[in-house]
Order: sequence, then C-alpha cells, then structure tokens
Amino acid sequence: SSSGWRSAIHGGDFFLDISGNIDPLLELQATLAAFVAPPADDPNQHAQCRFPARWLWLKARLGAHPAFRTAIECPAFDAWTRSGSVSSLSIVFATGYLANPASYYGHTLLKFNFKEDQGQTRLMDVSVNYGAILEKDDDPVTYIVNSVFGGYDGGFSHIHFYFHNHNYGDNELRDLWEYQLDLPQDAVDLVVAHAWEVLGKRYTYHFFRHNCAYRMAEILQIVDGLEIIPENRPWTIPQALIEKLAVAKYQGRPVLAGVTYLPSRQSRFYEKYLSLSQQEAGLLKDLVEGKHSLQEQPFQDLPTPSKQALLDALLDYYQFVGNPIDEAPRETRQEYVNTLSTRYQLEAGTPEVRSLQPVSPHLSRPLGWLQAGWGHNSATGDVLSIRFRPAYYDVLDSDSGQVRNAALIMGDTQVNIGRDRTYINKIDLLGVESVKPGLSGLPGDNGVAWKLHLGAEQERLWCDDCLVARFQGDMGYGRQLSENLFSAVYVGGALQNDRADQGFGYARTSANLILRQSDRFGVNLGFEYRFPVGSKLESYGVTNLVARWSIGSRSDFRISYERDGAELLMVGIGMYW
Repeated sequence: SSSGWRSAIHGGDFFLDISGNIDPLLELQATLAAFVAPPADDPNQHAQCRFPARWLWLKARLGAHPAFRTAIECPAFDAWTRSGSVSSLSIVFATGYLANPASYYGHTLLKFNFKEDQGQTRLMDVSVNYGAILEKDDDPVTYIVNSVFGGYDGGFSHIHFYFHNHNYGDNELRDLWEYQLDLPQDAVDLVVAHAWEVLGKRYTYHFFRHNCAYRMAEILQIVDGLEIIPENRPWTIPQALIEKLAVAKYQGRPVLAGVTYLPSRQSRFYEKYLSLSQQEAGLLKDLVEGKHSLQEQPFQDLPTPSKQALLDALLDYYQFVGNPIDEAPRETRQEYVNTLSTRYQLEAGTPEVRSLQPVSPHLSRPLGWLQAGWGHNSATGDVLSIRFRPAYYDVLDSDSGQVRNAALIMGDTQVNIGRDRTYINKIDLLGVESVKPGLSGLPGDNGVAWKLHLGAEQERLWCDDCLVARFQGDMGYGRQLSENLFSAVYVGGALQNDRADQGFGYARTSANLILRQSDRFGVNLGFEYRFPVGSKLESYGVTNLVARWSIGSRSDFRISYERDGAELLMVGIGMYW
C-alpha cells in the first residue's frame, strides 16, 4: 500500500474503514467516530465492545476527545473477563510431540489467571490458542506443504485451560510449563482486551515464522515497551519465545515472575514407579498381569506406607495406559475401581515420591549448533569438517522441553575439506527419531520407536564423490534398561538413487544403545546390517559410535568412530547459538 502498512489480519469485521487494513489514519478516524455512536439494539456490536483494547489504548492518550465521554456496557466481554477479574497472565509451553508434525517444536498458549476470590479452580482459567484453521482433514504431506508455504489461514480461539491440560498432558503425554508474567494491571487489561479483539480473525499461517509463538508474543507486545518476539532467526520456535521472556524487562522489572511445572500423565506415573522399592515394583507387575490380587497376602502383608505408594502408582498406571473409566476393557475398569476403593480404605497419607522435574526449558541450551572438526578416513585421508544445524536436537543433546533419547533435526549440513577438494558430506533436511521410554515394561508401556530421515549423504565412507539422495525409515521397540541406559532395535530400510553400483536402496536391521552417565556426558552406540536392493553387493554391517561431553550450556566436545567399508575417526568442538 502507499502508506507502507498492511495488517496481518485478513480484512473482515476487524476494520471500521474499508481501507483500514492499509491506512492507519483512516482506521483511527473511523474508530473515533464509531466510539461516539449511540448504542445499538445489541450493545455487544458497538465499537467499544468489539474493540476494547483500542478503547483503552486511545483513551490513555486522547482522554479529552468526545469519543471517550460515554462508556458502553459490554455484556459479552464482561462475562468473558468475569467482570474484569483477570489478575495476571501466563505463557504455557507444551513440550514437543513427535507423533504430529504440527507439534514437533512444542506449542504455546496464553493463559488468563483470574483472582483467587472467583471460587474456581485454576483449570477453569481461560486459555487463548493460535493455530492453523483446517477446513478439511488433509493428508500429512499436504498439511506440511500448506503449513510451510502459507496455504492455511490461522486464527485465535479460546477455551478453559483444563481442555489443553487434558489434551496435552493426558492424551499426548506432553509436559506443560507455565511461565507466570509480572505485568501491571493496566498492561494485563490491555492484553486481555486485545485478545478479545482478535478472536476468530483470520491471519496467514506459517509454520516456521508466523506461528503460535510469534502470535502470542505479538499479542503481548501490544504493551508499549515490551519486546519479546524472537528476531535473530528467520523462524520462531516456542522455546525461543520463553527464552526471551526469561530475560525481558518491563518498566525496569523482570517480566518473568515464576515457572510452574505441570507433569504429564506419563511423567506422574514414572515418578511414582521409580519411587517404589524393588519388592513393590515386582508386586505392581504381578497385580497388573493378574498373578496376584489386592486381597491376597503379598499385598495385605505390606506395611501401610508401601500399600499407599503401590496403590498410587497403580492408579496412575491405569490412567497412563488409557482412560480407565470410559475406554478400557471391563476387567481393567473393575481393577481400577477396586484399586481406588482399596486406596480410600487406607488411612490418609501421601508417600514420598522421587521428583523427575527437569530443568526449566528456558534454561536449556540454545537451539542452533555449529561444529568444527577434524577426522581421519582410512580410505580418503585426513579431512576438516564444518557442520551446521539450525535446529533442533539429536539423541545426545536432547534437553529439557524435548523428547529424551529422541531427535528432531532440520537442515543439518556437513561440509568436508579434504586434501584436494571440498565436498558436501551430508544434508539432513529432516530427521525425526521418536521413542517411548517403556520405562516400566508393563503392558501398555511398550516403547514404540520409529525413525524418518530425508536428505542426501555420501553413499559409503570409502567414497567422497558419491552423494546420493536418500530417504530412510525404521520401526522398532525401545526400552529404558536402567536410569542411565536406553536401548532400541529397529527394522527398516532406505530408498536412494543408484550410484557407484550400490543399488537403489537397502533393507536393514539395526540397534542402538544410549548411555547417559550424567547431563554432561553421553554415548550413542549403533549397529546396522544392510541388505542391498537392486545391486549385486553382499549384505554388510555399519557401526557408529558417538561420545559427547557438554562444556557448559553453549558448547560441547564430540568424538566419533564409524565403520562402513572404511573407518572414520573424528573429533569436533561445537557451539550452540
């Protein structure tokens, strides 16, 4: 437009002037005129009720204007805010969910915290959500393409917080982190009013930039002087928003007032399960598998504290593996009711539970990674390496707010500099490795694991001029063998363009072992056996080993060994940014 302005909102009833989306002056004039208009039959349709944030913001600056002499009662807005009872705001961060591409990076919500005297649980607080508006159920490929390239509209919606708490924490087993904000009441009122204005309005949705994190930050930035939209990357990741919140200030005071951890149903069960003694855990397994009942001696002989701990874990187990009231088989429902009844018959008491609360996500390492390394290839000689990963994490540096022992990689590129040439060693456009911990090994805690990788890489270690496009996929089973040791086995394969007579793909079986000795040190050992397709090659094995040492929150040291027709030893220093 000639004014240089264009609203992100797609016209409709958000503008009072026909050119309001591109001309702020005309929209201002139309707004002031609408504010002095007499009340209509439905007061909720008056401009003051449709645009309460405009009213508050302009009144603070143009209070003497005739438009602000008479205030209109707004029943719908008053009911939504419970007569202006929102006392504070929170940003809620839901950790990543690798079963849905839309949730890979996590999700953010805006939550209204009402005054304590409202007599309602915190779960009844209002939450404001932003997401793509889907007119029909698209297949995953169509969804990804439209999300990335702006093929969907996006919009704000609102619902009680318990809905999101149940959906994310109970159904999708994602931990929630509530970041309470310290803003003065006039700033809180302005944000709430602006959220009302944009409900149901349509934007262009972009998964990587104009997504939930960006729009939540944008709503908060209606407050003059608050700067929290992440600007140092061409994409907006929810974790980047909470990192900005953690250091942001308003009127000289920190914006962040506190952080509350809301563990998922899975996390709650694991906390109780890991707090059991070996005897209690064994009896829990027997009860689940029907080898014993609560009426038999092995349980009846336990001291009361052990009974309490075991029953609490058993109740959380039934809730973890499925809805024990509505969805489970009849026998499971009855066992749940019996367990609940037995628990109520015991004297009151809360067993001590070992907390698994991780470090708050805003204290995690930065999202991008750059590594410089040196290596020796037994077939091609010495090599220098530069590796650049814009986002997000691998199995060894998965951190708080991310899926442990899993990976979500985008744009991971490695360039090698050899004796006489520089070449691309690999480009991982998208890599996803999803695992369920399977920590208890009980029925329903089954440790399903899968991998998908799309990109290009050198065909074999002995060749530095054999770059092939490659799509890889595997399904498997994982299990947390101990607190520090995770193992998984897979069956899968790859499709690729035929080069160097290697065929157009291979089937494979594979296994890997992940050791986390501490938060600072981890090892990933993998082995796969490949069966070439479309080639006369015999089957062959590939071994890789990576060890990582964390050097603070912004750097690490890695050493790796790989064997695939040749041997490669590499060391590298990585910086997170």
